[in-house]
Amino acid sequence: MNRATLNKLIAPALFTAVLLLVAANVASNYIEQAKVDDTRLPEKIEDSSGFQRWIINLKKRIDIEADDFSLKDKNEVYNATFLEVSRLETEAEIAELVAYVASFEEVDGVAISPNGRELLDYRHLDRDGYTPNEVHYYGLREDTLIDTKILTCIMLANCYFDRAYFLDNHTFVISEISRNDVIKADAEEGIVTPCAIDEVCTYTFKLHFVDLINNARYVYKSKPLELNLSEIIQFF
Repeated sequence: MNRATLNKLIAPALFTAVLLLVAANVASNYIEQAKVDDTRLPEKIEDSSGFQRWIINLKKRIDIEADDFSLKDKNEVYNATFLEVSRLETEAEIAELVAYVASFEEVDGVAISPNGRELLDYRHLDRDGYTPNEVHYYGLREDTLIDTKILTCIMLANCYFDRAYFLDNHTFVISEISRNDVIKADAEEGIVTPCAIDEVCTYTFKLHFVDLINNARYVYKSKPLELNLSEIIQFF
């Protein structure tokens, strides 16, 4: 086989190999980039007006940035134990629901979706069977009314839901502050070392990003902060 013939055979093989190598590198970079991005706050959250108002208010008193948050957990949203579902079949029923949601427009501690058909009640009081450490979701999805406890935090961790806001009609964010050194298993056993809210304790902020379409909740956690909760809670 002469050199010219050999080159004709080798050239396509080299070209294919180079393409495969480039494709592999691109795929590897894409996967790595996706993995890195997944640990940060999504732009959908960071660029939202709700998050910007929240973080700007905090930064007046606390050393905290959007880059301080990283993804710590992912789980499902709905818990069948607390889920109540019913169907609204008439325009009158839907109108009644919309009017009910609208009645909370001026209520502190309640967030309403852009379409006016969903609400998040995170008020710090006992109401309608819910306690201050529970968030109540009530809303119409298509023709289905969903009434459920969407989130609970650990009371022994001095937890406090300080803000909630919808990003659109399908996703929303609930922010929580709680002690960083308390885990659920210990709290259930009652073996948590006390730290009163008027003492300096180690806290973190958690942003619960809820995607109702995909039944997913992503928990983004801040860096630890040494805080006296009683001194800052009034500014939330």
